[in-house]
Order: sequence, then structure tokens, then C-alpha cells
Amino acid sequence: MKRLQNKIAGSRTSLPVALIYGTVVWLLAGLIQEELWIQYGCFILSVLLIMKMNNKNLLIRIFSRSVSVSFIFLFCAALFLFHSWRGGVAQMCCILSLLLLYDCYQDNTAIERSYYIFLILGIGSLFDIQVFFYVPVFWLMMKIIVYSLCWRTFLASLLGLITPYWLLAGWTIYHDRESFFSRLTQFHLPDSVTFSFGFESLSQLQLTFILFLVFLVVVSSIHFMQKSYLDKIRVRQLYYSFMLLAFYSFLLIFLLPENEGLAVRMLIIATSPLFGHFFALTNSKLSNVTFCILSVATILFTGFYLWTLSYPS
Repeated sequence: MKRLQNKIAGSRTSLPVALIYGTVVWLLAGLIQEELWIQYGCFILSVLLIMKMNNKNLLIRIFSRSVSVSFIFLFCAALFLFHSWRGGVAQMCCILSLLLLYDCYQDNTAIERSYYIFLILGIGSLFDIQVFFYVPVFWLMMKIIVYSLCWRTFLASLLGLITPYWLLAGWTIYHDRESFFSRLTQFHLPDSVTFSFGFESLSQLQLTFILFLVFLVVVSSIHFMQKSYLDKIRVRQLYYSFMLLAFYSFLLIFLLPENEGLAVRMLIIATSPLFGHFFALTNSKLSNVTFCILSVATILFTGFYLWTLSYPS
């Protein structure tokens, strides 16, 4: 018997409907009035990359677009991320790096791809310095998830990471040599990164949404661990990486509550496949009711954010 969640997960129209929903949310959030075209473009490209990741790695063992649909709905529930075009570019770079990383599964000769993975991360860090916080996690995933880390791929990753800054330094020296060397002598941590502990700087709605994402991760991870034997070993490894990214992102939000932007984006990216796996591959009364409640909660978050935009306190 197919329940509502299974019908939605297996429907070919679910993704077009989700894209229409996402576009309507962007319009209501000020896409035209505030000219959020770059941010919206980053969102669409991120959806396409998530689709590519799902299709290429067969994250769901049946035909389903639940991963992409989950990403659209969860991202549209985080309207506080909409206005940062720099965050949108960094988000795209992180997804593309993940896509390339998973291509290196059990290939410790993937020197060229390792270079490009970290080159893209380096480019992303030019737009959001917090990308650097995810570099150790990528190395860890290369070691324990995709088994591609060796001294050659590690050196390639370092070279890729510094390439954008190498080129930027050359351009800066050529155009303004004195300014460049004076900046080197006055180096300090960028003002955009402030270390603190707790969630005091987050609004109540933001904190509630983040805890909601964590709840989704926990529920979906429990389901996956119970049914992981049905998936291929490679797919299991990828889902373990999503769990690792989700845990690390939540830790960053706790440590950097005033700079939560990229960490929340990465938490959404990691949550989407986990929740997509849950609602596509469960088929019980309890899971159907849970799916309906969680879906309504996601839409309510979007509604509350839109309401606060229309009627700010």
C-alpha cells in the first residue's frame, strides 16, 4: 500500500512543484523588489548540483527526487540566508567539492580531482572565510569515507587550496605592492569571524529552526542505521559523511553563533539526503504521520519568516 509520503517521494512532478514553491517563496521574500537575482541563481544552481549528486551516487535505491525536494523546502524555510550572495557562492562551491570528493571513492591516485576539490573550496573561501573551517572535515572524509587520502592527494589538496590566494596575491602585488606588504605585517583574523559559545546571538526563530534540523538529522540517521544493510557499501559511506557534516556544522553553530550562515547552509545540505532517504524508504502509519507533521512544520517555518518580513517587530 502506497502512503502519501511514498506517492510524493516517487512522483515525477514533485520536483517541478517544489521548484515552483521555492520560486514563489523567493518572490514573496523580495526577489524582485530587493533584486536578489544572484542569490536566487545560486539557489537554483545549488538545487541542480544536489540533483546531480543524488543521481550520480544513487543516494536513494528507488526512483525518487526526495533529496532535491527536501533541500528546496528546508532552504526555503531559512529565509535569513536569502540575502547573502557571498554565502550562496560559498554554498555552491561546497556542494561542488562534495560532488567531486565522492567521485574519488577508493581512488588514492585521484591527484587531479583532489586538487580541483580544494581549489573550489579555496575559491569559496574568498567569498566566505568560514569555508576554511570545513577543510579539515574534507581531509577527514578523504581518509575515512572515500579512502582517497595519501601523501600525494594531500599535497595536491594543499596546492589547490592556496592557488586562489597565490593568484590573488600576484594580482594585488602587481596593482598595489605597498598596500599588499603592509597588510601582511598587519595580518589578523577577519572581523567577520567572532568566537563565542552558546546561541545567545541567534533569534528564537533561527535557534528553533536549527534545532528542528538537528531533530531531522537524528530521526533520519536512526532510520538509516537500522536499514543501512539494504544499501550498497559506497552509499552507506556517503550517508556517514552527511552525518559527520551535520554534527560538525551544529558544533560550528555553537562555537560561532554570530557567524552561523555557512554552517546552517551545510547543515541543510547534510540534512536533505538523510531526510530524503527517510521519507522515500519508509512505509508505515507512524512514518507517514511523522512525514506529514515534519513537512507542515517546515512550511510553517517559511510562513513565520515571511510574516516577520512583512510585519517586522
